[in-house]
Amino acid sequence: MSNIILETKDVVKKFGGLIAVKNVSMQVKEGEIFGIIGPNGAGKTTLLNSVSGVYKPEEGQVFFKGENITNQGAHVLCRKGIARTYQIVNSFPRMTVLENVKIGSIFGSAIPQDDDAKAREILDFVGFPLPVDTIAGNLNTVQLKYLELARALATNGELLLLDEVAAGLTPGELTEFIELIKRIRDRGITVITIEHVMKFIMTICERIIVLNYGEKIAEGTPEEIVNDKLVLEAYLGKEHAVEAE
Repeated sequence: MSNIILETKDVVKKFGGLIAVKNVSMQVKEGEIFGIIGPNGAGKTTLLNSVSGVYKPEEGQVFFKGENITNQGAHVLCRKGIARTYQIVNSFPRMTVLENVKIGSIFGSAIPQDDDAKAREILDFVGFPLPVDTIAGNLNTVQLKYLELARALATNGELLLLDEVAAGLTPGELTEFIELIKRIRDRGITVITIEHVMKFIMTICERIIVLNYGEKIAEGTPEEIVNDKLVLEAYLGKEHAVEAE
């Protein structure tokens, strides 16, 4: 049996005349932490949105556990096991932290559960720092990151998509998040993460792909990626990339 949990084949996403993702193919193995990086505007979030059902690609196919899920909606894919967080963290601001997490298990899981004990366990697992009866509208950005991650885990997904979860963290918070993502992986959850914080991505990812202007320009281990000429050119410009070699 294949151990590929997610595969994209020549995915194309357009916005009018702009090709945001161009023929991107990738395979993600069960149980790995897989990174997607690239300069601003490279198409990273658009690719993740095309995988998770937020967008429908114009061309190409997406497979989850061998099933063709291309063009299925985000709510359907969440219940099939694809959970995610977003660049701009959000909550149900008038509800408590506990109620926010329960939203994930009630509406995002294949088997809905209205379970306080499960929600508390997940909040404890992610290390949420405040009482569970805290109103979500009173949380700061970092606290909202923990909450959104907990809500995603409450869906019982097998694949977790993270979009710039490390942005804005202090060095201490970053270290804690790195260890948390590893613990999530150790629970049997495959992780795909988009990130600009290179310490985060290079520390936790087994494999990485690099996008530039919507195209995949490199794929490999962190060590291979940091020494790739096309990657250096994409981030530094051709002239400075030559100097860095």
